[in-house]
Amino acid sequence: MIKGVEIHPLRQIPDERGKVMHMLRRDDPWFAEFGEIYFSVVHPGKVKGWHLHTKMTLNYAVPSGRIKLVLYDARDDSPTRGEVQEILTGEDSYQLVTVPPGVL
Repeated sequence: MIKGVEIHPLRQIPDERGKVMHMLRRDDPWFAEFGEIYFSVVHPGKVKGWHLHTKMTLNYAVPSGRIKLVLYDARDDSPTRGEVQEILTGEDSYQLVTVPPGVL
């Protein structure tokens, strides 16, 4: 596991009409601050990557479908520099993945 990457299982509340899927609350222990929220759509069989943020911490959640999130530690000062981590996440394994700056 890459140092600083965190995985937090998320709550789903289903009923006969559908479900509510939690993502992030300001009183969650891992919440640091609000920056921005955006949504990304990846078409089946397509790949999106690599993205490097040097200052921003990312929080990923996949509410529809399923993805393989592949991370690479490019930080010079990290004990896990050069390591790759693969995380399967999505509707059936709903979780918040926190990725620190410097991890692609």
